[in-house]
Amino acid sequence: MTGGAGEARESSMSATSAVRLQFPEGLRVLAVDDDQTCLHIVGRMLERCMYQVTKCRNGKEALLLLREDSSRFDIVLSDLHLSDINGLKLLEIIAFEMDMPVVVMKEKE
Repeated sequence: MTGGAGEARESSMSATSAVRLQFPEGLRVLAVDDDQTCLHIVGRMLERCMYQVTKCRNGKEALLLLREDSSRFDIVLSDLHLSDINGLKLLEIIAFEMDMPVVVMKEKE
């Protein structure tokens, strides 16, 4: 008879190791979304990947934080449709001023 708890445990540990390889712990993410529910969900997902998450509810606040000290963050994750600035405009400003990676997301309508 093969299998059993030992193989299952080994498989589980391999899956955990694979996740750690895919998601480097400690990545400092600035998450930007004017929808509080979406921001909370995205924040929780990022925290489960062991990322350090700072949340902003609008683009102007995000730019203020980045202009104060952009070295606090490794990447920006922003909604495309913000109430105060278009996510693509935010990406353009960050790319021009800070040369930092930005991921723009859009919720399904």
